[in-house]
Amino acid sequence: MLNTHPQTLRMYERLGLVKPRRNERGNRLYSEGDIERVRKIQELTQKMGVNLAGVEVAFKLMARIEELEAELNQLRKRFWQAVQEEAERLAAQLVAKHWEEFVKQRSFPVQVWRRTPIAKRVKISFTPPPSEES
Repeated sequence: MLNTHPQTLRMYERLGLVKPRRNERGNRLYSEGDIERVRKIQELTQKMGVNLAGVEVAFKLMARIEELEAELNQLRKRFWQAVQEEAERLAAQLVAKHWEEFVKQRSFPVQVWRRTPIAKRVKISFTPPPSEES
């Protein structure tokens, strides 16, 4: 499947680059993720001339980048949620401040519904700018 010598796969396992599962008889069972990882190792070593220590460093860096991207996406999500909540709070505050003035300017009777606070009835929606993901 990978055109790789079994001894090479064992070496990758000893170095911690791949971690295949084992069945009850002790045979190595490689997942699709393991196979893809071996392909990446082959590409880095054979096509790009990176040694196995460099492969290990590259994998650690790629894993850290993925962690940081996930953290950044989470922070963006929380930021835009906070922006929307603050905008809704400010809008409700503005409406509450000028509500009586608005009612006085109307020439027709206005029924004020007081079951829920105005802050909970005012809904403003913001669309966050498109993220700069590649």
